Amino acid sequence: MERVHRLLLLVLLLVLLTGEVLSATEDAEVQYWTCGYRGLCRRFCYAQEYIVGHHGCPRRYRCCAMRF
Repeated sequence: MERVHRLLLLVLLLVLLTGEVLSATEDAEVQYWTCGYRGLCRRFCYAQEYIVGHHGCPRRYRCCAMRF
C-alpha cells in the first residue's frame, strides 16, 4: 500500500513538472500582431509590461505594452 502511494505521488509530481515546463515555453511566445498603445500580442505579459486588454489580438492573447 505504501508503494502505491509513493508511485502515485511520483506520477503526480512528474505531471505537474511537465506542465510547468510546457507552460514556460509558451510564456515567451510572441505573435507579431501589433495592438493598441504600441504593444505586442502575447499569451502572458512580462513583469515590466502591463496588460492593455485584447485590442486586436487573437483569441487567448492579450495586448502587452511596455511601461515607461
